Amino acid sequence: MKVQRAVFFFITILILSILACNAPVQVAGSPGDVNATASVISPAQTIIVIVENTATPIPSETPIPFTPTPQVSPKLTLSKNTNCRVGPNTNYNIVDQIAAGAELPVIGRNEENSWWQVVNATNRECWVFNENATPNTDFSSLPVGEAPPLPGVPQSFFVVNQLCQPGPMKFSVTLSWASGGGETAFRIFRDGNQLGEIKASRLNYKDTNAPLNKNLTYEIAAVNENGSSEKAVQIVPACK
Repeated sequence: MKVQRAVFFFITILILSILACNAPVQVAGSPGDVNATASVISPAQTIIVIVENTATPIPSETPIPFTPTPQVSPKLTLSKNTNCRVGPNTNYNIVDQIAAGAELPVIGRNEENSWWQVVNATNRECWVFNENATPNTDFSSLPVGEAPPLPGVPQSFFVVNQLCQPGPMKFSVTLSWASGGGETAFRIFRDGNQLGEIKASRLNYKDTNAPLNKNLTYEIAAVNENGSSEKAVQIVPACK
């Protein structure tokens, strides 16, 4: 009998304990006698705001309108009366004589920039020496102009014979040479003075009236329609 009571008491205590664990909990401060189920409060969440660096916008440049540089037409003004020649050399023939103050368009230059190729009043191309003109701009970028060919310098220019006669006061000198190419004639000079012009097929000349008692300088140049070649030179000792 005692054992039964003890078992009954143990079971009763166990049931009450279970019921006590599952009984609703009254929240302090709740209005009335309403039983509130205890709620689990989650810990507060921390919100992290990440601010990323953003590129600073670069203001766009306002485009500058393109204005082409005005082109200056190359011209020169002659500072003195000037010969205008077939090519850039004093060996070329003169085609025009132009007065100081004339303004001429420039179309070319030589490689040394010492001569300018111009167009004269009759619309003919010719060349003037740079020291006789004032340019309106830099001509070094102009194309190198073409000039017609000059004949070649005569070759093998020699004295082949001379006859000195002091008694009768006669002195003769015979000269010969070879063609340099491109000539239509030859010009013979003695001491700077022209003795004559000889056709291209002739390759010798006899000076029958050479002066006595002085050294003589003979020169020969080939010529064509454009001008003359450089000169070949021979020195002849004096006939005494």
